[in-house]
Amino acid sequence: EIFFTSCGSEADNWAIKGTAELMEKRGKKHIITSVFEHHAVLHTCEYLEKHGFEITYIPVNDKGLIDPEDVRKAIREDTALVTIMYANNEIGTLQDIKRIAQIAHEKGVLFHTDAVQAIGKIKIDVKDLGVDLMTATAQKIGGILGGAFLYKRDGIKLEPLIFGHNT
Repeated sequence: EIFFTSCGSEADNWAIKGTAELMEKRGKKHIITSVFEHHAVLHTCEYLEKHGFEITYIPVNDKGLIDPEDVRKAIREDTALVTIMYANNEIGTLQDIKRIAQIAHEKGVLFHTDAVQAIGKIKIDVKDLGVDLMTATAQKIGGILGGAFLYKRDGIKLEPLIFGHNT
């Protein structure tokens, strides 16, 4: 369930773009994220918008938090993925990832979290959180700069970013 990547941006791109391309085949071309994401997420969403996907950007309140009910309201029949960062890299807010993942799953939608800023700082149990996909980097847990991984729950399929290897 762990796939090593060259950096967190690659892992974010693979999680979002890989899910989007796979779910597009099922008629699902809507993604939900927040206005408060890392550029690796925001730029991937912008790329997908240019390729026919609709993106809903959830606002944050004055404390930098997302209201999970805003996510619930934004989910549609054609929603492929919800992607919300765990810990904000600028102000340190922690989103209620467990609740947001639960809402996504209630609606049959996959959930990804960018946990780059959370890993090594707080306890993360992907099974307890209920995430389908999670991005993290090695340097945050004493590993090499540039190393990262994508957690991909068993059974989740993604379109590859790079061809020539098995995923």
